[in-house]
Amino acid sequence: MSISIGINANHADSSISIFENNKLIFAIEEERINRIKHWSGFPSESIELGLNSCDLNLDQIDEIFLNTNPYSNLTMKVFYYLKNFLFTKKYKEILVRQKKKLNINIELQQKLKCNKNIKVTFTDHHLSHIASAFYPSGYKDAVGLSIDGFGDFCSLAIAICKNHKIKIIEKVYFPDSLGVFYESLTQMMGFKNYGEEYKVMGLSSYGRPIYKDIILNNLFHKSELFKLNLKYFNHHKENYTYNFQGSPNQKQLFDDSLKELIVQDNHDKKNKFAFQANIASSCQKVFENQLLKIIDKIKKMNISKNLVYAGGCALNSLANKNLFEDPFFENIYIPYAPGDSGGAIGSALYHLAKKYGNFENLQTPFIGPSFSNDEINKIITQYDLNDYLIQFFDDENEQIDFLSKKLMEKKVIGVFWNKMEFGARALGNRSIIASPCFKDMKDIINEKIKRRESFRPFAPAVLEEDKKDWFKRSTVNPYMSNVEDIILEKRTLIPAVTHIDGTGRVQSVSRESNLKFHKLIKKFSEYSNVPILLNTSFNENEPIVTKPQHAIDCLKRTKMDILALENYLIIRK
Repeated sequence: MSISIGINANHADSSISIFENNKLIFAIEEERINRIKHWSGFPSESIELGLNSCDLNLDQIDEIFLNTNPYSNLTMKVFYYLKNFLFTKKYKEILVRQKKKLNINIELQQKLKCNKNIKVTFTDHHLSHIASAFYPSGYKDAVGLSIDGFGDFCSLAIAICKNHKIKIIEKVYFPDSLGVFYESLTQMMGFKNYGEEYKVMGLSSYGRPIYKDIILNNLFHKSELFKLNLKYFNHHKENYTYNFQGSPNQKQLFDDSLKELIVQDNHDKKNKFAFQANIASSCQKVFENQLLKIIDKIKKMNISKNLVYAGGCALNSLANKNLFEDPFFENIYIPYAPGDSGGAIGSALYHLAKKYGNFENLQTPFIGPSFSNDEINKIITQYDLNDYLIQFFDDENEQIDFLSKKLMEKKVIGVFWNKMEFGARALGNRSIIASPCFKDMKDIINEKIKRRESFRPFAPAVLEEDKKDWFKRSTVNPYMSNVEDIILEKRTLIPAVTHIDGTGRVQSVSRESNLKFHKLIKKFSEYSNVPILLNTSFNENEPIVTKPQHAIDCLKRTKMDILALENYLIIRK
């Protein structure tokens, strides 16, 4: 037996994966444990939890795969810093970060008391992204695409994927980045926390792209792919620093001249929301424009009719809609964790493919920790739950039936069962669910639990076998990879998950992918004639809950009606 660990460390969304030979047996993000969103330090708690969950110890680890390679693009790095005379603060900062990435065994010794030196293998950041998409796809060949902010001095990579091998054939280097462009506009709109680009996506449908041309014509130079006008950005400047230790904290990425450029063309001076929405719409359209340029080039290369796509920008489900509607591609695969956390899986896959070729257990996101009913019972007894009714169901079907009836009664339910999903989106095992049939349900959840902006949509989770009757595309969409148009006459039946533009970020649920969640939706459909549930992540402005304690704490500080903890129900009186 060979045990390997993939690690994303000292970069946003720190995470780990564990492989037993060619089988993925565990994966988790560090933020899920330490409760700090997008944590970017060393994932020591993830390693500890993962090993315990898999009944392993540090002495059994044969190799560690890192989703970064300090030596990648070294010539480009040296040339850039020589050209720009940045051998001061910024260069020292980069050297410190690279040193930390090299000293993984020191981190293991200091934080986990590891007594041996484990072999560490580096993997180019974008190779890791593409590998995280190619190997789970099952395709024999594909064109690989990775787009993000930056990783290993690079923001885009295009690759030939064939016969278990990946070869990058084109790159876009620092300081040009579509990810930085989008994040800069996100900051300018007032969303200053790291990773809030999803808010812009939701907001964009409320506006009009009236600033599209001014953004496109000023922020980008003409190029085959994309090239930023650096006048409007700060990330390349010598005094700009990146804080990727602990909670990521990006300083102002945009130059003040960018704000001045757009503000002077403000058509909605008295309406702040309309102004923000129009910027969001314009930003989204420009991003889509640039993405389609990249796709056009890929199509001209004629590498494959299969596309595998990862990197942080692959989380833009609204832009992905255009990809899935492009008739050129016969198949498109975006993994359940396309962002940096997924690099912990991809880095291992890239190297293990040389040894094994094929893999097991790659297409399920449910590879995190789980808890037995006995463990949950012990935790429940530690809480003061006098205001709640506690019920245990020996029969899972009875529990499903009870929950379905409560959903019909307009109750909001937190579900915590089976293994936790890996990746940015809750897919039915650590989810808050509700009926999509009530027009005010979106506002109820925002008010009761999520305490977030009203413009952000909730996802429809639909039975895979019924998807064609509710959405214009009949293909499966198990990971909420892209937004889809809801059939016009169906929109009034599911108002809580129908966005203002008539779309939904769909999750198709099959019996094979998640049996218990499938059962719940099916039973609900028997009562409602609607094979869909509203699905949102189980959290309240925090990482998705990982432990039963997190779930109970969230229940108690919000107005959630019911919490399902495996076979237990905690019901608000």
